[in-house]
Amino acid sequence: MPPPTDTEACQAALGSQGEFIVDVHTHHVIPSGAWTQNAPETVNLVLSMLPAGCTDSPQLDCVDRATYLHDVFLASDTTVAMLTDVPNSGATNAPIPFPEAVKTQQITAGLTAGGAGRLLVENIIAPNVGPLAATLDEMSAAAETGEVAAFKVYTAWSPSGQGFSLEDPTVGLPTVQHAHDLGIKVFVAHKGLPLVNFDPVNNHPEDMVAVSRQFPDMNFVIYHAAWDPSRVEGPYDPSAAIGIDSLLAALDRHQVPPDDNVWVDVATVWRQLLTQPDQAAHALGKLLKRVGQQRVLWGTDAIWFGSPQPQIAAMRAFQITPEFQDLYQYPPLTDSVKAGIFGLNAAQLFGIDPTAVRCGLTADPLTSNIDETAMLARDGAILSPWTPNGPTTRRQVLHWLASATTQWAPM
Repeated sequence: MPPPTDTEACQAALGSQGEFIVDVHTHHVIPSGAWTQNAPETVNLVLSMLPAGCTDSPQLDCVDRATYLHDVFLASDTTVAMLTDVPNSGATNAPIPFPEAVKTQQITAGLTAGGAGRLLVENIIAPNVGPLAATLDEMSAAAETGEVAAFKVYTAWSPSGQGFSLEDPTVGLPTVQHAHDLGIKVFVAHKGLPLVNFDPVNNHPEDMVAVSRQFPDMNFVIYHAAWDPSRVEGPYDPSAAIGIDSLLAALDRHQVPPDDNVWVDVATVWRQLLTQPDQAAHALGKLLKRVGQQRVLWGTDAIWFGSPQPQIAAMRAFQITPEFQDLYQYPPLTDSVKAGIFGLNAAQLFGIDPTAVRCGLTADPLTSNIDETAMLARDGAILSPWTPNGPTTRRQVLHWLASATTQWAPM
């Protein structure tokens, strides 16, 4: 990385380098949805993530669909995004019910000047809440739309705090089998990053790794790579009970080779560790070495943290030192490896053509005012896309998680 006084060199290092960027982990909310009445803890979570300068009324408009389109596609170099949601048990308490996610996808397509799509959507399910048959029917209905890129579960979550295992023959396995039978071959689970109403027993990645052996023609994505903010990242310790190391140990136990059908994303992980280069190097190095260089995916948890552009710029500049490469056999972060992380790996997973033409959101009125928006941000009239939302340090994350038991809902 060049010295900060060398403006031209810094701009070259941090600015757009024409990467194909697929963010597999993004969020927004529907401010007028039923969830605002039925899920007050989730509302408190989202409100707590708003920037201090949010002046919208209602405040949830600061993380609505329009803000999402701006932050992800106009204020960052993201090419394609995956829209996901927080834990919920159905449309009545989901910040983005599946039909609304599809609507965001349609609006995004309508605002472009044509070409290939720029938004994928997940269907979030909770097979451990209510009758399993109802969840399976919901999955079938979503799959019939042809828009489900993946099913996603929070195995550690339920309103009562009782999770489930994907290996459970009464809940987990039938759910994965149904996804398989529907032809949705990407299955996502949040692991690690413990939150309110989370069952720690079922927050371990063991079941996800084990099930991957039973469904070799499916792909299993572990969101957050099982990372836990209470554990300082260092060299691999196979005895670790939580965190990234617990995932790597599970891969070893089940004899999953690198670059197989288990994938990870780095949402929140990278954002929280990017200012701690040794921990960041250990986290990325271990994942690239063991999960595989073609199985690490780019994710940012935008728009909870504002525009993902600072995270993108930090990844462009980051390197694993030769010392760490020698000591721990971590691969170097070459341009090729970074291109894989940024988007080419996700292109392989989701069958995206990285060479397809994807036009900008030229019909969006925000686009026509993008120069004025930049000027207002420079003058301090509005928040800059470089202004972060949410906790920005490990200490703040731990405080946030500790507070979750009384006032916060899962994310």
